[in-house]
Amino acid sequence: MKATLVFLVAFLVGLICLFKGDGSPKLEVTELAEKSSSEQKGESQLMVLLDAPFAKKFGNTQLPIQEELDLIQLAFQDYLSFVKKGYRRPIGNNRDFVDVMTGNNFYRIAPIPPRHPRINRGGELTDRSGRPYAIHPLSEDTIEVRAAGKDGALWTGDDVVNLTLAGRELKERVNKR
Repeated sequence: MKATLVFLVAFLVGLICLFKGDGSPKLEVTELAEKSSSEQKGESQLMVLLDAPFAKKFGNTQLPIQEELDLIQLAFQDYLSFVKKGYRRPIGNNRDFVDVMTGNNFYRIAPIPPRHPRINRGGELTDRSGRPYAIHPLSEDTIEVRAAGKDGALWTGDDVVNLTLAGRELKERVNKR
């Protein structure tokens, strides 16, 4: 009897926290747009990670470019933690990255808000000048993110490049061969 009472109290406290807000990350649930109810069967709703660093900070004009690239890497790490191996779609370039990161994945998790103002009409994530980043995989769970430098052209010496520690180690091993 005591165990049942304790369970019910804990359950009610959990429900109250869920509906009043307990400081945990907020998820935006977006309805599936313009689909008939028969098309929606079996599809889950989109969950946007609104309290994640990317959603809160990316696009702030005061952020240095390196911090923007860090936020892109953090969003990718969120994706990796929510969408487990075996359920991930391959990422080949910026468009693939944005497609997956805005919820077009097995679990319908969106570390990047789908209507973020820095996503261009071509479905690419852009820097503050409107130039798309170069985003490409080095392995299944490592990406390189590159922003054009002052010359405005990618793949030149002044580019700003961001790799995780694992990405740097992988690139060093490959370059030694």
